[in-house]
Amino acid sequence: MEQVVTASRGNFGSSQIPLDREIFMDLVVTTMGSLFEETVGSNEAGGFVSLVGLAVGEKIQAAYLASSGASQLDRKGMVDALLDMKRRIGSDFYVVEESEQRIVLGNKRCPFGELAKKCPSLCMLTANVCGHLAAESQGYARVDLPETIAAGASECRIVINLEPNSSGGGRRYHRRAWA
Repeated sequence: MEQVVTASRGNFGSSQIPLDREIFMDLVVTTMGSLFEETVGSNEAGGFVSLVGLAVGEKIQAAYLASSGASQLDRKGMVDALLDMKRRIGSDFYVVEESEQRIVLGNKRCPFGELAKKCPSLCMLTANVCGHLAAESQGYARVDLPETIAAGASECRIVINLEPNSSGGGRRYHRRAWA
């Protein structure tokens, strides 16, 4: 017969349990994403995460607009906001290429860490935040993620096309028309 060991109240305050707010939030987000992927499939989970990403993108854009005192970010301000935002959440984004037609960003560190490999649909958060900020700034954006850490690449590549007539894959975003 197996012996049951019980713990008394108050024994955990000085314990080395790896749990804090950040670890908890990582667990919640990646568990939700994994459960969505297992339940409805990766494409549908990506669609749901896309909606979350758009809502998060709106809140982030509002914060950067309020901080700058502007009603719209220009292209340079949009790129600076993306880099700053990603730095604040633990990524290591940098500009690979920047022109009037497109912006290519690289990323050496996923904010979800190794947990993203279990839930690659979380990459849609990045795509949607980038797409929303770029479209609101430039009027249009098409975002493609040809390489992601979640899919096994050593770095991420985020391609933000700013030309509405350009060809290629990726998700399309348009500036919202406000009444």
